[in-house]
Amino acid sequence: MKLFECQHCGQQLYFENTHCEQCGYALGYLCEDNTLLTLQQDQEDHSDDWTALTQPQQHYRYCANATYDACNWLLDSASEDTLCRACQLNRTIPDLSNPDHLAQWRSLEIAKHRLVYTLLRLRLPLRNKTEAPERGLAFDFLAELATPFRETAQVITGHAQGVITINIAEAD
Repeated sequence: MKLFECQHCGQQLYFENTHCEQCGYALGYLCEDNTLLTLQQDQEDHSDDWTALTQPQQHYRYCANATYDACNWLLDSASEDTLCRACQLNRTIPDLSNPDHLAQWRSLEIAKHRLVYTLLRLRLPLRNKTEAPERGLAFDFLAELATPFRETAQVITGHAQGVITINIAEAD
């Protein structure tokens, strides 16, 4: 993985960082430029928009999954999308009101984001199932139902026709 640098203080940064450990500035990954931007929140319009220190004219917002501390990727603030390119690959996520599921899902999201980062760096085609139903990629992160009598099928990790299914219990 590429190492990044804080545009405010020069501190070395890692792909998953959400803020600089040295100066405290917020960070966000911009996949189009393969860069981790140092951000400051827009004060003028009191919105959820952020600007990069190096690109003050450009406005960004975080992927909706940043709410769960599961994503640090950015979207152009003018975009109608709420999810970043990596999170758009999710077809199914577990019930996040369960704290165990949330922690397991976060771990899987880190791994998935690293995969997407690598695929993009290698310039491999990456489309989701909505964009390309026949050739797209989708992730189903599933949790087994807790039933006393195993009446339901177990979740089995595997893949078929572009759908990657992962039992979230395997995130540990």
